Amino acid sequence: MKGARLNSAESIYRLFVDRLKSGWLVNRDGEEIIDLADRMLAQLTIAQPNFISIATTDKVEFIALLMAGLRLGIPIFLANPQWGAIELAQVADLTARIDREFHQNLLMIPTGGSSGKVKFVAHSWETLSASVWGFQEFYGGGAISSVCTLPLYHVSGLMQLMRSLLTGGNLSIVDFHQLCEHPPSYIPANCFISLVPTQLEKILALHPLWLLQFKTILLGGAPPNLELLTLARSIQLPLALTYGMTETGSQIASLKPAEFLAGNNSCGRVLPHARIDLVSTGNDGIGSIAIKAKSLMFGYFPDLDKPDYFEPDDLGSIDEQGYLTIIGRSSDKIISGGENIYPIEVVNAIIATGLVEDVWVIGVPDRYWGQVVTAIYVPKDLDLAVEVLKGSIVGKISKYKLPKSWIQVDKIPRNALGKVLEIKSTGDR
Repeated sequence: MKGARLNSAESIYRLFVDRLKSGWLVNRDGEEIIDLADRMLAQLTIAQPNFISIATTDKVEFIALLMAGLRLGIPIFLANPQWGAIELAQVADLTARIDREFHQNLLMIPTGGSSGKVKFVAHSWETLSASVWGFQEFYGGGAISSVCTLPLYHVSGLMQLMRSLLTGGNLSIVDFHQLCEHPPSYIPANCFISLVPTQLEKILALHPLWLLQFKTILLGGAPPNLELLTLARSIQLPLALTYGMTETGSQIASLKPAEFLAGNNSCGRVLPHARIDLVSTGNDGIGSIAIKAKSLMFGYFPDLDKPDYFEPDDLGSIDEQGYLTIIGRSSDKIISGGENIYPIEVVNAIIATGLVEDVWVIGVPDRYWGQVVTAIYVPKDLDLAVEVLKGSIVGKISKYKLPKSWIQVDKIPRNALGKVLEIKSTGDR
């Protein structure tokens, strides 16, 4: 199937129809979805819009709308159904600048909404297909079946759909909350599932053995803590840590399960369709990441200026065997007293104490130090004395990396992918 020219809206639409008729969606009536897409297409044909916006939590309706937009060949925008008035106003301002001919056959995928500023990454069906073929080659070829619990408007959910669609696999659409109550009994053979760390943690607490039937459990979206990885390894979960983003059409590096089970905690090696270089590398081997990939975006809508390289503000290192380790975002790096401190190392040390439910480490401006390391945490025991928590990491990390400020909160709000949203503290300890 890789040799087919599956890089246009029309060819992808035809593939949707063929696959739905052959039972691509597990436990879903493909003919009903095709009929729904036809009805939506008829309505859109009458309305003659310049673009289509898909904002629905119903994954079947999402697929039908996507098919209708593909058939018309008009620009398609994926939207978070939870966006409020501020985000919707930003979307309206952006879409007012659309050029139907210039932007036709493109798919706009949202990114950056959690920061309060919505951006759309422009992809073609060719760039998304390139991501699929690179993933397929890396994992040994053949059909790719997936259980999808992530939102389809996000690249992590969308690419599960695309991989199964293009490679001849099956797609099982499962609501995560229902999965936590009653995991599906039927899982396609050699199946993948993509999870974010918060999802993995919850399933491990409820149904850990259910996860053992998967060929590979892809883990991404946010950095996992070492405690979670240790637990997953202790029950021999086929975990694959990944690195990727909306701009690259999902993952461009992956760790294979056998490597994870052997004790490797990196993001693995770069996939065949991509290349990662480090620039401005310091004596510690850490440098800024620059990415070149066949799956690289065309730009941020409405500008289509496809970059040769994309620099995502991430810092990392690559060892002699080609394994990539992500240290954190350059903008998150804390410089305190002239020393570089990467929050993930401090987070892992605090999580490893077993005293907290969650933690977030940031740098707070300080006139004397430049920045001070600040730990925002949710204790497992509300009576936990902060001095006990402080003392529990002494000697575990360098003295200059120890937080100088500790803030206890009831909850660290995170989005669906586990990334931290705005925090309101309950008091400085």
